[in-house]
Amino acid sequence: MTKKPFRVLTLDGGGMRGLYTATKLLGLAQRFNSSFKEKTPDIGKSFDLICGTSTGAILACGLASGISIHKISDLYIKKGKDIFTSPTPNTGTTLEKTKFAFWSYNHVNKPTAQADVLKNELDKCFGKTTLKDVYSNRNIALCIPSVDARNSKAWVFKTPHIPDKTRDDNYKLADVCMASASAPILFPINQQCNPDIPIEKQSFVDGGLWANNPIMIGLIEALSMAKENQSIQVLSVGTCDTPNGDPNKARDPDWGIYKWKAGINIVESSLAAQSFGYSNMARFLANHMTSKDREIKVVRLEETAKSPEQYSAIGLDKADDLAINTLIEMAAIDASNIHSKSLNPGDNEYSFLKNLFLSMEELEVK
Repeated sequence: MTKKPFRVLTLDGGGMRGLYTATKLLGLAQRFNSSFKEKTPDIGKSFDLICGTSTGAILACGLASGISIHKISDLYIKKGKDIFTSPTPNTGTTLEKTKFAFWSYNHVNKPTAQADVLKNELDKCFGKTTLKDVYSNRNIALCIPSVDARNSKAWVFKTPHIPDKTRDDNYKLADVCMASASAPILFPINQQCNPDIPIEKQSFVDGGLWANNPIMIGLIEALSMAKENQSIQVLSVGTCDTPNGDPNKARDPDWGIYKWKAGINIVESSLAAQSFGYSNMARFLANHMTSKDREIKVVRLEETAKSPEQYSAIGLDKADDLAINTLIEMAAIDASNIHSKSLNPGDNEYSFLKNLFLSMEELEVK
């Protein structure tokens, strides 16, 4: 068995909740290595393959290309309000329902978020860097799910890490992120020109429609990339999904447009169900394929139970100070709990995290 494992990082979608993911990863790096409280960890370099969907695509592209985790977090903290200018109102009270009705009317024919602001920030962050550039410069593979809106088929943007698979080489990272993060209702359908055939206009919709948790993409791709009998370790990070079950649905099952928030709550439920389902499928597959010659380990970082107040404060498009502070607070608590468990000799679930984070390198300042 090859000693060095093939390591995969998968990052869920979740809009503004991507700040939770970024803060959690940084918190773990700092807890395992206190020097990262002053220095910046090169989180991406610790992995052979990174898969990210929607907001996870932004994180994945940033980490793979060697952008500081602090800079990525700042995109949410400093620009979130400029991107999500019209967050979905609550629908509990009569007044809230009235506000929601006006909000829905205002967005009948237009999305709620500012795609041009997000695109501008991504252009500043990634410049003209392409998928091919990332793999050539850093030797880190990327898989970014999206949906081809022209035929409603799944599309996975990939670096050229598998010989002869070069379809996506010349797509810029900023465009790849927009293709993966164009969530229905929030953003318009993403339109861009094929970089190899400029006269061909392509249309993409959020990859979260089919792979909000890209863990299965990561596992399947790793099986194609890893050496024979090389062990595989998959680390999956979520974005604070909604709690298990909603008591209001049991008490009042007659949910209509208001309680489903014109589709927003359907999206939220779909994302949570996908994350849970794909994680369990990946674990089952990994356990089934593990042998004496190759161990395949899949770990989904736990998210401790949150209060109703915490969950009501956060959302796909909530970027106010309360949402930001709540996400940072929850991520810090979860990072601390995971760090403590990983140091327990009897905890097999997080046993590889210690080696992963202790071997993490410092990010080279460019």
